[in-house]
Amino acid sequence: MQASVIARGALARFGVKPYPLGLTYEVTWLCNLACSYCDRHTPMARELTREQIFTALEEFYALGMRDVSLDGGEPLAHRCIREIVDWLVARRVTVAMNTNGILVPKRLDTIRKLSLVKISLDGPKVRHDAARGDGSFDDAIAGARAAQDVGVAVEFTCTVGRHNADVVEELLAITEPMRIPVVFQPALNSLFNGSDRDGTDWLLQADELRAVLARLEVLKREGRGIGNKWSSLRHFRNFPRETRPPCAAGWVFCTMDPEGILFPCGQLSRADRANSVIDLGVARAFQNLDRRGCGECWCARLVEENYLWGCRVDQMLPPLRAVAAAGLRSRPRAR
Repeated sequence: MQASVIARGALARFGVKPYPLGLTYEVTWLCNLACSYCDRHTPMARELTREQIFTALEEFYALGMRDVSLDGGEPLAHRCIREIVDWLVARRVTVAMNTNGILVPKRLDTIRKLSLVKISLDGPKVRHDAARGDGSFDDAIAGARAAQDVGVAVEFTCTVGRHNADVVEELLAITEPMRIPVVFQPALNSLFNGSDRDGTDWLLQADELRAVLARLEVLKREGRGIGNKWSSLRHFRNFPRETRPPCAAGWVFCTMDPEGILFPCGQLSRADRANSVIDLGVARAFQNLDRRGCGECWCARLVEENYLWGCRVDQMLPPLRAVAAAGLRSRPRAR
C-alpha cells in the first residue's frame, strides 16, 4: 500500500496524473462565532450524513489521501468530529484542524490526536474581539495553551487587512512568549469569492499590502515568530502577479464542502454545485476538477505547497540578507 501511495504521489507531483493526496474537508459551516468578515455561521442546507461522510472518506483514502485538514465553520462543533478524527488517525492519515479555539479545552480527547491545530488570531485583544466578538481573544489563547499542554503543535493564522495591518508587531509580542508562530496572509478579493460580501472595508491597497509584507520580511530576517516560509512572503508582496504561479490544486489536493461538493481549492467560486462526491463518487468528481490554477491565492500554506510542487527553489530559499543575519545571531559573542 505504501509503495502505491509513493508511486501516486510521484505521478501527481510531476503532473502526470492527479491524485487527492491531501484533502481540506469543510466539515460544517456551523460556527459558535459570527465574525464580521465571514459568512459561515450556520450549517449548509444539505450537509453530509454520517454514512455519506465515511463513504466519501473511504473513497478518498483508496485514491491515496494521506493528509487531511479539517475546516469549517467550526469543525469541533460537528456532531461526528471525534469519530472522523479517530477514523483518519486509525488509518495513519495526518490530521490538522482550523479552529477558533473556543471548544479546544472541552475536546482534548480529539485534539490530542491531531498533528497541528491552527487558530485564527486577528491581533491583540481589542482588535481580535472587534472582529470576532467579546471574549473571543481570551478563548483563542486558552485554546492554544490547552492544545500545547497535550503536546500538539499549534500555529496562529492572521489575515491581514485594514482592521489590523498596523498591529502585527503587537501581535508578535503576545505570541512569541507562547512559542507559537504566526502565519500571516492578506485579505484579498479571492477571500470573498462565492459570497455576497463586499471586501472593500477589509482589503488593503496594493502599496499598503506591499509595505506590510516588506515589514514582515524584515521581522522574519530578525528571527521574530513568523511562521510563513519565504515563498509565501514573496508571493504576497508581489501582488498583483502578471503570471500565474505553480498551482497544485486538483493535482495533489482538493477541497470538499459540507455538502460533498468538490473543488480544486477552497478559494474559488462556489457557484457551480454539480461536482458532488455523493452523486458522482469521489474518483469521478476529482477527475472533473479544473486544474488551470489562479493568480490570487491568499492562503499562505497553499501558496507554499504550490511553490514546492512547482520546484520553484528561487521562491523558497531565504534571501542572502536573512542567511547573513541568521549567521550573526548564532555566532558566539566575543568575551
